[in-house]
Amino acid sequence: MSVLKSKSPVKAHLFLLALFLSSTLLAADLPSGQKTPEGVACDAVAAYINRDAKAWLATLVRPIYGEEGNKTYAEFKKQMADGPYKAAEDKSEKPPRIIKCYKARGFSLDGPGSAAYALGHFNENMFVDIIVETALGKLQRMRYHVLKDTDDKWYFEPRPDLCPLYSMGLNNESDSTEVLYEVK
Repeated sequence: MSVLKSKSPVKAHLFLLALFLSSTLLAADLPSGQKTPEGVACDAVAAYINRDAKAWLATLVRPIYGEEGNKTYAEFKKQMADGPYKAAEDKSEKPPRIIKCYKARGFSLDGPGSAAYALGHFNENMFVDIIVETALGKLQRMRYHVLKDTDDKWYFEPRPDLCPLYSMGLNNESDSTEVLYEVK
């Protein structure tokens, strides 16, 4: 006897709930927007893939590196906006695409969160792992450092080398396992 024809309304409700949840998770859209750490990380990747300098720059954290670091950061942003974004599009190659986005995680160490709060006045400090298909069948794992600013928006921090306290241990963290989005 099928669950739907069962005389047990509990079994039927559980089946429908499971069906609803699984279809909702499978149909989940790629995270986007600055309301979530995953959204801003995916937006940064998508803007880079689409060679949209304006969109990419909008995802970036405010200058937080001190006088000299901020000069280096400004030069970096200019080079990024002027460089790969001005390249002519090669229609012969399939553009990269986001295959998987994992749920954002906090750092294992307490230091990065404390430093981001005390020095930069950030509300949260996390990272997001993303898998990008760079060529047919070729996958690349990327880790994005993201900070939640006082405006309650998340921002991508592209130069952790300029303020290592905010991202101490970033590359030593284990690979993320909790999938938030995946291409089926």
